[in-house]
Amino acid sequence: MSLTPDQIVTLTEVLVILMGIGITWAVYYGSVNAELPGDSLIPDPGEADDAHPTTKGRTL
Repeated sequence: MSLTPDQIVTLTEVLVILMGIGITWAVYYGSVNAELPGDSLIPDPGEADDAHPTTKGRTL
């Protein structure tokens, strides 16, 4: 079975669109938990630093 040039172009277009959707989903999945500028709390200078800082979620 051999593909015609039109079928190859169509298959390539479909795969590129699916890859774009997949990449977009991967970037934005869980981005609700991201720490955005201005959202982080300013720690009290008198308190000690956390021994185990939270590394969950995405940060900028």
